[in-house]
Amino acid sequence: MHSTHLTAETVLDFIEERLNEDQTLAWKQHVNECTRCKRYLAEWENFLTLIKRPHLQSAPQRDVERATRIFPQQSDERRPGIRNILATIVFDTFSRPVLEGARGVPGTARNLVLHAEDFDIHVQIRGEREQRQILGQILSRRSQDFVVSAELHLLRSGQRLQAVASDPCGEFHFADVPEGDLTLQVDLPEVTIIGALNVKRHR
Repeated sequence: MHSTHLTAETVLDFIEERLNEDQTLAWKQHVNECTRCKRYLAEWENFLTLIKRPHLQSAPQRDVERATRIFPQQSDERRPGIRNILATIVFDTFSRPVLEGARGVPGTARNLVLHAEDFDIHVQIRGEREQRQILGQILSRRSQDFVVSAELHLLRSGQRLQAVASDPCGEFHFADVPEGDLTLQVDLPEVTIIGALNVKRHR
């Protein structure tokens, strides 16, 4: 059944018990026999434990101020009465090389997790120059349902570069992403989330 190893999507389905009984048993047997997949599964279990811990600290004040400076001022005019919250980076493979290659692209992608109140935003930056892409998914900590009806904007110095909508699983994709300091803005029905991204070359 398994001609390939665990992928990020499969390992998340396995950990969060979304596979059927036959698939679960088959992957359990595979993990027991495959050192590579056993290590990969353990890394993901450790990673998910880290990002769900309640004692995560807010970003340093200088980072909050930096994010505030690049906050798009027009947002309040477009969405009156909507709360704006800043997301903080709680995980970055550039600072955790042992997990470099998570989400299925070993050694070629940068992976980040941004946290804002009851939401986590998983972001992957892959490719170089004109081929650079940002892929991601918005997850709610309060609900088992996927986050839907999200509009996402990629901005630089407050100016919108791209806009996309999330799919039914809360996933999104930006293509042709430029290098430099960018802002990720996530518009949800009840709140707008702002996160600062420094898009730079892979190590």
